[in-house]
Amino acid sequence: MERIAILTSFTEFNPGYSLTGIVRDQIRMLNEAGHEVTLFVCANYSDDKYQGPDDCNILKVMPKSALVDYQSVEDISSDHLKTVSDTFDALVNCLEGFDIVFTHDLIFQGWFLPYALGIKMASDKLPGVRGWLHWIHSIPSGQRDWWDIKSYGKNHKLIFPNKTDLVRVAEQYRGELNDVRCIPHIKDPRSWFGFCEQTLDIIDKVPALLTADFVQVLPASVDRLSAKRVLEVMKIFANLKYCGCSVCLLIANQWATTKTHKECISNYEFYAHNCNLERRQDFAFSSTLGDYEIGLPQQAIRDLLLLSNLFVFPSREESFGLVVAESGLSGALLVLNRSLQMQMEISGMTGLYFDFGSYTNNFNVVDEEKYYLDIAKIIIGKAEQDNAIKSKTFFRQHNNWTALYKSAYLPIFGESLTWI
Repeated sequence: MERIAILTSFTEFNPGYSLTGIVRDQIRMLNEAGHEVTLFVCANYSDDKYQGPDDCNILKVMPKSALVDYQSVEDISSDHLKTVSDTFDALVNCLEGFDIVFTHDLIFQGWFLPYALGIKMASDKLPGVRGWLHWIHSIPSGQRDWWDIKSYGKNHKLIFPNKTDLVRVAEQYRGELNDVRCIPHIKDPRSWFGFCEQTLDIIDKVPALLTADFVQVLPASVDRLSAKRVLEVMKIFANLKYCGCSVCLLIANQWATTKTHKECISNYEFYAHNCNLERRQDFAFSSTLGDYEIGLPQQAIRDLLLLSNLFVFPSREESFGLVVAESGLSGALLVLNRSLQMQMEISGMTGLYFDFGSYTNNFNVVDEEKYYLDIAKIIIGKAEQDNAIKSKTFFRQHNNWTALYKSAYLPIFGESLTWI
């Protein structure tokens, strides 16, 4: 795997500065992918007040520099010319053996012009660095005489977080479209929501929780699986899959501690397999994923619910159904049992309602196969029209660091092999 350097002007890791969050997620993503990451910060960097990333090497080598918002190279002071020289020396001495270098706004903002000039000089002395990837975090406006990407060399590329403005970025840097690449920003629920250790473990074992079109988390004790009608939920998920959607149903079950309970779980797994639901891909029982036989902690349940966009709950008997409120608060599309009339009351008539029968109302389906297929089709149609559901699903699928690494970072790393 590549050795990767991230060059910044950080003197601290203040969380109020959005760029620190961007860099922290970038480091975590690259580490997860198996890269060796080193973060370059200023010589006067301190973590006394704010905790910096602890999952990478931190080098305090970027020269300390008084900030001046330069408008032109011609304006640079003698003190900052020394900063240029010091930057050159630091990078030539420290970047030997690195494959990829990211910079963040260093060749963009006037405040960092001495660093930009030092980077340009140093890159000629570092032939082993095959890719210099320069993040530009705002749309460049006006003109700066150092905004000239061609002058840096063919293995220098500008990085911008959206495709819409790539042409404008290229033009402002006197370049061409081929001089710019788009990498959207990471906004991974694992870091944004501060998921706990158990949640991260579950996601590692069931990655479809991040990637599936429809995700449901259903908390239920093993002795209540029949009453919650887990088989019916599986039928609906099987039909969603039949309709071409990717699915992930996680049953967060409690008290799988006896032989009878474990046999019960095995029977449900066998049924799911017969419905063409793949274990640990399309569905999973949490008790089978680790030391979770008693159940997942409350925080993990809450975390996992934040990933869900669907909650199918054909329960036969409830006095309220706390999981309905919890799923609603987590932004899931509610699909509830019309035969259990209190479900409409407690959900404020905000969901989809279908008859499944209840302890007070019998309901027999003439054509069960068609019935569950129709429910799946209605769910797909409703989700397609609900912009909140679509937005939640889109960001979960596309802006997590796993997806972005595969779709954006990995292709650029591969492409950089042709730049040297």
